[in-house]
Amino acid sequence: MAKAEESSQKNNKTLYIVIGVLSVLVLVLGVMLFQQKSQNNQLTDSNETLVVERNDLQEELGGMLEQYDALTVENEEMTAEMIQQKEEISRLMERVNKLDKDDKNLRWEIDKLKKEARTLRDIMKSYLVKIDSLNQANEALTEENTTLSTNLNQVTTQKNQLESTVQDQESLIKEGSVISAMNMTADGLRIKSSGKQAETNRASRAEMIRTCCTLSENRITKAGKKTLHVRIISPEGVVLDDDDYPNATFQFEGISGKFSTKRDIEYNNEPQDVCVFYTVNSELSTGQYIVELYESGALVGKTSFDLR
Repeated sequence: MAKAEESSQKNNKTLYIVIGVLSVLVLVLGVMLFQQKSQNNQLTDSNETLVVERNDLQEELGGMLEQYDALTVENEEMTAEMIQQKEEISRLMERVNKLDKDDKNLRWEIDKLKKEARTLRDIMKSYLVKIDSLNQANEALTEENTTLSTNLNQVTTQKNQLESTVQDQESLIKEGSVISAMNMTADGLRIKSSGKQAETNRASRAEMIRTCCTLSENRITKAGKKTLHVRIISPEGVVLDDDDYPNATFQFEGISGKFSTKRDIEYNNEPQDVCVFYTVNSELSTGQYIVELYESGALVGKTSFDLR
């Protein structure tokens, strides 16, 4: 009886030990399961965070490409450099797209790509600063060119006005410097046997045509040698020519035309009587002759006479 009780007590003690060990194991397993679950939750949260960072990085790189596309640069060298940077950004975006959220090195890969993205953004910022400086310089140059153009237009206008004034003054001086022929007359002459000249109004007897006048006083024109051109126009409207000046022409009133005879004189700005003689080289026709006197290309006197 005593042995039975002793055996029962030993069995109970063993049971208690087993129950105690099992309780400890259950507790340990519970703690381990809790820790594992916590780690899994942390990994899940970490992966979700990395995915968000990857997407943010992708958007950032896409925004950088859009900013580059919006930039306008006329500098060829800078344009080539910017194209190269856009290619670098595109390659980086491809690498970001290939990231696997289950990759155990995802954290390291994202940090590395972020660093490269920061470098590319810093380069882009430097281009923005350069472009802004260039734009400001271009605006300053444009404003300066506009000012210069305005000044040039003003100078050109002043120059044209001055030239017009000078031309007007020159025209007035030219008009004022013309010598007038006063009391102008013309008649036919015959040569007597004594060699003296005698007036005649007969066409058949006229051997010379004499044109006389008084040149007026003119203080504006230069004193010195003056050339007087005479045009004698026949009743038929033909300008008589001289054997001494065959087919001779001169410039008058903006055109070129024949003259009948000419004479060089010395003019001293005082009234001066002068005569110019034309030698007849063929028989004259009857009718009215018109005589024009020119000096420096300007008509200074005009008269007429008749031969019968």
